Amino acid sequence: MPKITVSSEIAAPIDKVFSVFTDVEHAANQVSGIKEIKMLTPGGFGLGSRWLETREVLGRLDSAEMEVTSFEKHRTYTISHHKGGQHLGARVDAVFTFEPAGDGTKVTVEFDLEGPGLPPGLLAPLGWAIAGRVRDVLSHDLADLKHVAEK
Repeated sequence: MPKITVSSEIAAPIDKVFSVFTDVEHAANQVSGIKEIKMLTPGGFGLGSRWLETREVLGRLDSAEMEVTSFEKHRTYTISHHKGGQHLGARVDAVFTFEPAGDGTKVTVEFDLEGPGLPPGLLAPLGWAIAGRVRDVLSHDLADLKHVAEK
């Protein structure tokens, strides 16, 4: 699947925007696509934080265990999860980057899907087919969080 990138400029300072984006415990109230969050690790958002995220996907509920696999406060973080098992399925990484943009913040999200152990061409048709849908979901999530951060 091609790497998908979406970005948005938000009229709020980086520290506020970063705080909104990393407030996982309240994500179900802030992002319309997220139906439920169950924290699996104690403490705030940081490297190693894990949670179970339930979304509505194509009319049905789908849950995934998410983990913060890289973290640099007010700059960037990566959320990773595996679909179909860690060794046989696909690994999904979403990298969030925060940069100053005038008086506001530019947020960029890069979404990457890798299928370890699968021939490279096997995921290509599926990847291209769902790339547009993934871009729409990411854009919608970004718009929801932009709305919260600009309040």
